[in-house]
Amino acid sequence: MSASIAYLVGKLSLELDRAADQLLQEHVGISYRRFLFLTVLQHQGTSTQHELAVALGYTDPAVSSMLVELTKDGYTRTTQNPQHRRKHLVSITPEGLEVVAQGRRLLDAHFNQLLELADIDADLYQEFTERLHQALVLKMKGKNK
Repeated sequence: MSASIAYLVGKLSLELDRAADQLLQEHVGISYRRFLFLTVLQHQGTSTQHELAVALGYTDPAVSSMLVELTKDGYTRTTQNPQHRRKHLVSITPEGLEVVAQGRRLLDAHFNQLLELADIDADLYQEFTERLHQALVLKMKGKNK
C-alpha cells in the first residue's frame, strides 16, 4: 500500500525543515526558526510584536522571547511606537538582512540540488507550489470549502 499524499507532504516538509536547520546552523550560525522570523520581518517591514506573532503563527510571548536573542545578536532593533507607547516596533538591521540573504542563497542552492537529483523541473515545481499555496490560503479563508 502506498502512503497518502498528505503523509508524504508532511514527511517532506519535516525533512526539509530539519535539513534547513542543519545547513543554516552549520554555515550561517542561525536556526531555521530564527531565519524564518527574520525573513518574515524583512518581508513585512517594521512591525509590532503582535503583528509578527500573527504572521508567524507564534504567541506574543514567544515573539518577545525570540526578539531578546535576535536583538542581542544585532539582527533586529526594537523601538517604542510613537503612536502607542505600550507597543514596540520591530525592524530588521543590516546585519539581519545579510543573514537572510546568506540563508536564502544557501537554502535555494540546496533545494535546486534536490530538484536536480530528483529530475524535477524547477520552474514547473515553483509554479505548482505557488498554485498550491494560493489554493490553501483561499481554502483557509473559507472561500473554497
